[in-house]
Amino acid sequence: MDGTEIMEMNNNMDALVSALQSDDTDLLKKLTGQGGGGGDRVGLPRLSINYDQETDTGSPLTRGDWKIFIDGEFLYAPEVKIQPLMRTFEYSMWDSTMNEGKGGFSCKSVQKPGFGGTFPDTEGGNKCGRLSREEEEKLDQQHPAYLKSRAVICNQVIYGTISGTFKTGAGDEVVVENKPMIAYFKKSGFKPIADFIQGLGRQDKIMARCSILLRTHRNKKGSITYWTPVPTLDSVPGLSNEDKELVVKFHDTIKGHNEAVLREYKEQVKFQMTEDDSDLASDFTDAA
Repeated sequence: MDGTEIMEMNNNMDALVSALQSDDTDLLKKLTGQGGGGGDRVGLPRLSINYDQETDTGSPLTRGDWKIFIDGEFLYAPEVKIQPLMRTFEYSMWDSTMNEGKGGFSCKSVQKPGFGGTFPDTEGGNKCGRLSREEEEKLDQQHPAYLKSRAVICNQVIYGTISGTFKTGAGDEVVVENKPMIAYFKKSGFKPIADFIQGLGRQDKIMARCSILLRTHRNKKGSITYWTPVPTLDSVPGLSNEDKELVVKFHDTIKGHNEAVLREYKEQVKFQMTEDDSDLASDFTDAA
């Protein structure tokens, strides 16, 4: 990523605030990630699909329900309502051998509202090594670069609020209203959300002003059972002042994530340059 791209990412904050205040529809779409494609929890409750059959204490759970960790406990619901205030994209690679077998991200990229330009990552590369389809087709399927590219995941990250009637693992009912949350939609969950948001754009609807009902659909492929998100438009409540303040906070969160990634990116680039210099010095020594 060059200095121009970094400056543009930092300057987007002023533009976002102006768009929120003036209700600039086109600019709001672009800066909140609805303009098209062209981790870690980061301190926010993370919405995901439950694949556990029971809690740690043995209480039965329904696979395919939505799951979120709020106020110290997991909550579950077959359907929820979200208001997607911002959307970004990022690349990541999961390593199941990290953290004593618990797994962790070996590489993460910056988050951006579209696919244009580069995605500097924590390994000092771009998109964690994900190649374009054309680049992959030029490689043998056993080539290390091809295998690494296939292991990289593109995440569609939704920042917003969530509401719904949930149950704890013990079966107690909990009502949640407009709680800030984050959700990562990837692999089989990527396209349903991306297509739905694209559909909102064709209807000239602003994603950030819409309440979305989320259910799940059970799929089976061979011996594998998995669930995918099913979004439908619930209502168009608009943007409250609280929503606008939350968008600014989300932007700060994304900026903090990107700054952390860029620090690691620069350190890795320095390390790689040092290694290259060392190899070059060794070549001259061997030639002497």
